[in-house]
Amino acid sequence: MNHGKAKLVLQVDNFQESVSFYIEQLGWELVEAASEGHAALLRIGLNDEVVLKQRGQLTKQEHELQEAYLTRWLQPKSYSPKAGDLVYIGVSSVKEVEKSLQENGWNELRKEEEPGHIRKVIVPAIDGYTFVFWEELFASDDEIRKMYADGIDELECAVDGLSDEQLNVTEAPGKWSIREQVLHLIDLELVTIHKVKFALAESGRTYHGNPFSQDDWSVSLHYASRPITYEVQLFRSLRQHILGLCEHLPGALERTVITANNREESVARLLKMMAGHARHHVRAVERIRELHGY
Repeated sequence: MNHGKAKLVLQVDNFQESVSFYIEQLGWELVEAASEGHAALLRIGLNDEVVLKQRGQLTKQEHELQEAYLTRWLQPKSYSPKAGDLVYIGVSSVKEVEKSLQENGWNELRKEEEPGHIRKVIVPAIDGYTFVFWEELFASDDEIRKMYADGIDELECAVDGLSDEQLNVTEAPGKWSIREQVLHLIDLELVTIHKVKFALAESGRTYHGNPFSQDDWSVSLHYASRPITYEVQLFRSLRQHILGLCEHLPGALERTVITANNREESVARLLKMMAGHARHHVRAVERIRELHGY
């Protein structure tokens, strides 16, 4: 059976109200709706698609009908965020998204920008979701190296002086603790650095790697209870190792790997991604500390 291209599933409380909100308030386009309701396929911009799915109890017949539509609309590996989660949607122009939202009555929007890395507009929605429309910004190689190097001290400062008990606090119930934020951040580095080393050593080679499931890793590797001291030290060593290689090897940041889906990824892009990912979680740690007065 052919699958669609939607990756994102949003579970909604009031199906008709949610469909109206996403179309009228966010400007999304209705592509198709299930004949008996309870599910719809919407398009965001030119390419991205999202599925809305009624949350709660359905009859057996309604559930079977809903599943038939989801099977047709969704990619095999889709994801469904929980209420309260941030939902990230990449766009070509955040300013165009902002303009469109303002035309639909959104007069106050929260915007964030990290020069050379990312620009975002943050939109609270119904059903408990908050959408983060983001646009990648371009940076020079020197700027990327600096962002990557600065992350070492940023992480160490973010966790400095915290007791073992304080590492367990969260921003809200059901969210990751400081401890979990840090261990996830470092595991993402470990997974990605494997790809970086292949790019540096065998530029242009096709790279085969398993997808990274952050939820499976957090459970299987006991993020909620493990100490972080040696992992933070490892983070420093990993980044210093890669920075040393990039300083020593000619044209290091332009070296590439080809991923399994035939996409070329450069060392510069991978380092920038890791720098932005780490900064995102460091800021989460800083917010948690501020919230609890640490």
